[in-house]
Formats: sequence, structure tokens, C-alpha cells
Amino acid sequence: MRWYDEHDCPSCQLTACDYSGPEAMPAEGRTALLTAHGPARLRLPGPLGDPVAALRVLRAEPGVTLGLARQLLDELREFGLTGTAVEMAWRRARLAERGVAAEVEAGFGRAYRYVGPPELWEWAVDLGSPGGQPVRTEGEFADWAAARTAAELAEPFTFTVDLGGALRLAPRRSEHVACAGGELVLSAGEIGFRRSDGGGGGDRDGGGGGRAGGGWEVGTVGNLSTGYCPDVASWPAVAAALDRLALPHPGSFTDPVVFRRCPGCGRCGIVREGHHVCVFCDADLPERWNVDDVPLP
Repeated sequence: MRWYDEHDCPSCQLTACDYSGPEAMPAEGRTALLTAHGPARLRLPGPLGDPVAALRVLRAEPGVTLGLARQLLDELREFGLTGTAVEMAWRRARLAERGVAAEVEAGFGRAYRYVGPPELWEWAVDLGSPGGQPVRTEGEFADWAAARTAAELAEPFTFTVDLGGALRLAPRRSEHVACAGGELVLSAGEIGFRRSDGGGGGDRDGGGGGRAGGGWEVGTVGNLSTGYCPDVASWPAVAAALDRLALPHPGSFTDPVVFRRCPGCGRCGIVREGHHVCVFCDADLPERWNVDDVPLP
């Protein structure tokens, strides 16, 4: 697998092309692709018949140790692996050569990178790991809820959805960038849980009765995150994370926030009551989300 990076010099008008062999793509290029196009998911259509073959494929990738290969194998078997579309297509082809069938699925649109104060991002990265607790299964959510006090559960929580589609939860006043460990997210905001009435609640497609979500459901959920400023179009990623936990939910953001960056003064603000005018300089704001546009050819 190789990568190329073409760029034009605005001064001399010359075009240059950087090229690499098998080493990993530079982080800034990979981030740009994920931000503009979102991640793709590599998943198994059924049980993994030959885990040793899959492990050998993962272990053969540059920079992958045996321990990391085993971790990737567990991810593949349980939830699938995520990355750029090219990376996942390359892994699918290598697995097929070893007789392991896998499928590549599109993700949930763009990913969002942190756009807040740089010092907060540096602080979050220095922590070494995401501050938010990942909950990927019904059992993990049940354990997480059981460890919270009644006072904690009475308030909304900070949440992010990572590139793997997992919900990460932290106390309400936590920084979203800390919850995500400075990484890209599929969405971010605040979420509140409440005890369900036992009837399933919510408007989740295919929602059933009984004790879905272990007796919990989503009461409120919004995309208020001034660190990531996600678009309201990020809801499908949130819904998928909640469906994985069998948590009934309202079917959309109950507290949607419309973020826009002013093309005049460059500041980011919130559009209120559909009034697309910058509160800082009175310039007109665009209709589409533009907080962190990444130009790609």
C-alpha cells in the first residue's frame, strides 16, 4: 500500500509530489481523509474460521507487533476495524488471499477533529488515554450505570462517539477533547439517561418492549460541543452507538445545535432560531456546516 501527496506552491506555481512506499501515511494526511470522508469499517460476515490466518495478515503490516496484532484481531472479531477506505480495502484483499472473508462498509459521513483551544488538545493528549469510558455492549453499559450514583445519573453526561462507533462517557463538566483523548470523533455532545417504563420507550427503529437497555433509555441528547462543533448530521453515528447498547432513544437530537464559522471574521458561533447571521460581526453565515472544511482534490 502506497500514498501520494501532491501540492502546489502559490509563489512559484510549481507542483511537487511526495511519494512513499510501505511505511504508514503521515498523520496529517490520514486525518484529512478521515475528516473529509469519514472512516470505513472492515467486518466479518460470519464467524472467523481461521483466526491464525487473520493474525498473520495483521502481524505482517508495518509497525504491528504481535501484541497489537492480537488486539486488532479481537477488534475485528467483535466490532470490526475502522480506518480510511483504502486501508480497509487493502486489509480485506490481504485477508482474502489467506481465505478469510471480510466486508468493507461505509461509515457515517465525515469525522470531526478538535477545533477548540490548542492548549486543551495538548493537555488531553498528555493524559495518554481517553478520559471517557467506552461502552460498547449492553453489559458494559449496565456495569457503567451500576457504578454511578443517583446524583450523577440525574445530570447529563459528556459523550463522544469514536471512529470505531463506540460511545464514550464522562462526567458532564469534562472536556470533550479529554473524553476522546484528542482523537477524531463521529459526534460529541451531552446525553441524559433515565429509567424506562419497561415498554421500550423512544422511537428507535425496530425498538422492542421489555427491558431494553437494562431498564434505561435516553432522555435527552444533543450535539453541544464547542471543542468539536459537530453538525446535526452526525446523529446517525450516535443512533448506531445507542442501538448497539439496546438503549431506546428519541430518534434524533432533542437539543440540536447548529454551528457555523463566519466567513468574515473567522469566528465560530451558534445559529439560533434559524438566524444565519454572525453574532460577532453581523456577516451572513452559510447554510451548510463549515466549521472545519478540509479541501481535498
